[in-house]
Amino acid sequence: ATETGILRALKSMKAQMQPGSGDLAVIHFSGHGALVDGQLFLLPHDIDASDSIGIKAGGIEVGDLKGELIGLAERGRVLVLLDACHSGATTNDGTELAVDARLLRSELAMGNVTVLTSSSGTETSREDQKWANGAFTEALLEALGRAADRNRNSLVSMDELTGYISTRVPQLTKGKQTPGIEMRFSETVFAAGL
Repeated sequence: ATETGILRALKSMKAQMQPGSGDLAVIHFSGHGALVDGQLFLLPHDIDASDSIGIKAGGIEVGDLKGELIGLAERGRVLVLLDACHSGATTNDGTELAVDARLLRSELAMGNVTVLTSSSGTETSREDQKWANGAFTEALLEALGRAADRNRNSLVSMDELTGYISTRVPQLTKGKQTPGIEMRFSETVFAAGL
């Protein structure tokens, strides 16, 4: 999940989507975000986050990501799952790298692009060893099993997915984390139990 790898994957995804087919692009980013000189960045795996220069050089600027999402949205629906909000990351000089999830959602959500963030505002995105990931990802995995399929039709709609995640994440974190949701479409998105 390097900057180059992520951008190549988005380009490949766009090339495979067929306009008018109802295709759904799902982008899941789990990592850190940073606000540097008024610009939002997602920090890929190989980034040098020791200072703002490294972040600017190797981070994915959210405006650039938005451009990629616009290209995908021209061909179908896009679901962006960001487990990258306020998480306590710092640079080597102690500068906090936290990103307000509301900024990410408002920057990326648009016409055919639904955005779910792991937390609201500046809440910390919680992790636990028993989950082997964060609370948001744990709830997402449960939801894509059979947990979110409320009507038992073996499909998970956006309403079911967002409803489950918005309830389950606060349960897992004892009310300390609330996911943020900008839902722009409500159709079925997944087969349950995969």
